Amino acid sequence: MAQNNRNRQWAKDWLSVGGVLGAAILLSRLTRTPLASILALLPFLLPYLKQAEQNTQQQGSPSARMTHEEASLILGIQSKASEEEIKLAHRKLIQRNHPDQGGSDYLAAKINQARDVLLGKS
Repeated sequence: MAQNNRNRQWAKDWLSVGGVLGAAILLSRLTRTPLASILALLPFLLPYLKQAEQNTQQQGSPSARMTHEEASLILGIQSKASEEEIKLAHRKLIQRNHPDQGGSDYLAAKINQARDVLLGKS
């Protein structure tokens, strides 16, 4: 659910930027003014792009605080699982989702973070 909200926000940010650029291009063509001149009138565009990128990076960061319950759900084990069960569940998941095996960096980071939370390392 949170990932879906992040994707929507990212899409809205980039649609806004695209809309501004599209409007600048249209204005440039209608007024026969060079696009560079139009973009020079939009000093807010670059900071907006940087802010949108920072928001995306912060929201997608796997280092966000994870609860014990979330970690248990990610590894698919009970919250009072033994250290052995945690390591076994982690190993099975990371083998299937490791970036070297075509998995996602984000998922691998979340799986590792879940293990660390449950083992008390983070």
